[in-house]
Amino acid sequence: MTIRFSAAYGGKSPAIVRALCPSAPLGAVNDNGCRPILGGSARRAIAAYSEQMHLPMQAANDQRMLTEALRHFARHGLSAAAHARENAEAAKAASDEEACRWWISICRQLDRRMADALARKIARHG
Repeated sequence: MTIRFSAAYGGKSPAIVRALCPSAPLGAVNDNGCRPILGGSARRAIAAYSEQMHLPMQAANDQRMLTEALRHFARHGLSAAAHARENAEAAKAASDEEACRWWISICRQLDRRMADALARKIARHG
């Protein structure tokens, strides 16, 4: 099969110009940035909670955790992090610290900011 290429006249084809939305940026952006977003007090609160609960600060390299987070995401879709947060809160309410740590770690795999906010909330309220 022959593939032929024909460049658009003037650099842009009229069909594409009509389809583009000028107010929407076309480049992808990493909203996490290169530097940590958390301030010193938030970072200390998360570290204190992690140390108290014997929770590693970074569980991203744990293959089992990643696998379970992906399974959880497959079950719940885009609301998976919120479901993990709710499960962590329920486990904390039931005084099940191990399950709470597990669900915070799952939540951290899916949405770091949400998990960090939950860790701060738990650290504040005990």
